[in-house]
Amino acid sequence: MIMSRHRAETNYSRPIKVSFADLTHTGQLVATNTFPLGISMVAAYARKELGAEIEFEIFRYPEDFSNYLESSIPQIACFSMFAWNMRLSHEFARRLKIAAPKTIIVFGGVNFPDILDEQEGFLRKYPAIDFCIEGEGELAFIELYNALRAANFDGEDLKRSRRSIPNTCYLQGDEMVKGDLLARIVDLNIIPSTFESGMSDKFFDEQLIPMIQTTRGCPYSCTFCHEGARYFNKTRRVSQARVEYEIDYIAERVKTPDFIITDLNFGMFPEDVETSRLLARKQDERDWPKFVTIATAKNHKERVLDISKILRGAVPPGAAVQSTDPDVLTHIKRKNLPLDAIVEVARTAETDGACSFSEVILCLPGDSKRAHFKSITDVTDAGFTLVRTYQFLMLNGTEAATGDSRGRYEMQTRFRVKPMNIGIYRVRDETFPSVEIEEICVANNTMPYQDYQACRALSLTVEIFNNNGMFFDLMQFLAQQGIPRSRLIMAIHDRGTNGDGWISDVYRRFAEEEERNLWDSEEELADFVQRPGVIQRYLDGELGVNEIYKYRALSFLDHMDELHEISFDVGRSLLSSCNRLSRLTDEYLTELKRVSLLRKQNLFDIDRQEEEVVHFDFVKLVESNFAIAPLDVYVPDGIGVRIFHSSRQIDTINGYVKEFGGTLVGLGRILNRAHISSLFRSASYSATRSIVRVSGNRALAR
Repeated sequence: MIMSRHRAETNYSRPIKVSFADLTHTGQLVATNTFPLGISMVAAYARKELGAEIEFEIFRYPEDFSNYLESSIPQIACFSMFAWNMRLSHEFARRLKIAAPKTIIVFGGVNFPDILDEQEGFLRKYPAIDFCIEGEGELAFIELYNALRAANFDGEDLKRSRRSIPNTCYLQGDEMVKGDLLARIVDLNIIPSTFESGMSDKFFDEQLIPMIQTTRGCPYSCTFCHEGARYFNKTRRVSQARVEYEIDYIAERVKTPDFIITDLNFGMFPEDVETSRLLARKQDERDWPKFVTIATAKNHKERVLDISKILRGAVPPGAAVQSTDPDVLTHIKRKNLPLDAIVEVARTAETDGACSFSEVILCLPGDSKRAHFKSITDVTDAGFTLVRTYQFLMLNGTEAATGDSRGRYEMQTRFRVKPMNIGIYRVRDETFPSVEIEEICVANNTMPYQDYQACRALSLTVEIFNNNGMFFDLMQFLAQQGIPRSRLIMAIHDRGTNGDGWISDVYRRFAEEEERNLWDSEEELADFVQRPGVIQRYLDGELGVNEIYKYRALSFLDHMDELHEISFDVGRSLLSSCNRLSRLTDEYLTELKRVSLLRKQNLFDIDRQEEEVVHFDFVKLVESNFAIAPLDVYVPDGIGVRIFHSSRQIDTINGYVKEFGGTLVGLGRILNRAHISSLFRSASYSATRSIVRVSGNRALAR
């Protein structure tokens, strides 16, 4: 338990027990494998304001919370609510309410509608909730706590009074009582660090990734995003001293290779460069963090590029676009960087070996098959090595998910179990299955469902053949010959979707499985999951997996030979069609295909090493991230190269296998990392034959 040292100041003989739970599903693996930062900040501020009047504990794992409830009943049970834990949290709250009816259930978080009648419908859908906090939670929780104290911690009595409580909604009979929103916190430094006094020490394990928040809020108004509302329009920042304290604290204790900064526009402030330099020093001192997940600023290109260079590939330079179509961008109230600036961001990865990252969302308002294919073409030709094509989720609290927006764009939606967000859990003596259900837009008045399916097939092509730099080496060579990477992607896509053989079977199975996992009714899907034996089918991966990631993982793990056959055959055809296929280029493609396979096949086999005699200096090519022209490092007499995992790569792979496990779901999640290309095997000169230097097209052998 965590208690303030100021307990003597309170008039209460016994502190009020409060639980703060930001639960994650753990049925297949730890679905949301991060520290519970948001709810920890609420707890930290509550400890500061209430001192010894409260006794609290914070929970991430359902099993940990279950164990706590075996011997302790909180008087106030607080739960975060996100799209990935809403049903799980409510099931715990409902069962806790049955066991202890006087326990006051409080929910807070972004998964709450903005529209008044939709808020009331939400509370009726989740009846175990006594009070729901919207907006920032720190000040609001104290306001609610003070109101509960005045009612002698009798939640029902407080509700009967119909008292208006800031940022808080609740039901009393047929009426919903809603308080006014407080002004947002201007000085974030009034919230103590979640690492002070060991508050978060229990979360330093081999599963959870530490997170910090250096800014809060977003100046943009994207309709599909929680932070697009006017309420979040101003951006606030914590002190740099706080940032440095937290990074130092984490670096001393962390057990996972990754680190997350939750800011929505990292790089907006000059201090972000200082934060990056501090992280770079930690990399030198502790080889941590190996990779940093950050949403970079949309309109501070130079600073974002500086940050990426400072962190030497640990932060992928990114420019999320969601769409490049002007009409779509108007509908979603978004403004992207100019395309030439987007290209510059992507190209920074070509020489430093980093991944470059962009996002496109399918079936946004105004989207069409033509617009979506054009967006994919734009970002692949810009040079992004990772292009995530997300489905358009109907998220509570976003403008795009309101009833008005749904009607205006004639949205058609389907429901599915959220991949990995499943499990069987326990509250006291009762076990129960729980899954999260998400709603996806699959058609609108500009995109029929058939076109949506065609776009999803293209998403699979991009995920397999473009993302994580899978064939970046080949694409670099084609680009040097004047062939844009989108031509390779689209030609592979046409072969896969219109041909036959193994790859066409992948597209067919993918489409069938995705259709099987989509439901017209949320209620019918929820009932189906509760049937005997069904939850086990989800846990076993028979149902409900992320189909794109599944078939990418299967292709990567079991069919690397076939992927290379298709890609290099299409590449040769493109070169031949524009008269760029010579004897030397054909020889290079043959050797590149072999070296590429050696670097990527059986990626998790860390003991595998190979030596090859080749006629192009692949050590220099790999070191330059294939930016140099291969004919400039042609070695007529041959050169020996060794293909192997470096010790740092081995440490990283072992860390991820420990974190995610060796199952198909676990390996698929590892492959989903933005930086997987950094784990492709390294190259060095072998003893077979060494080279003194390469000059022009001639090599001097020793």
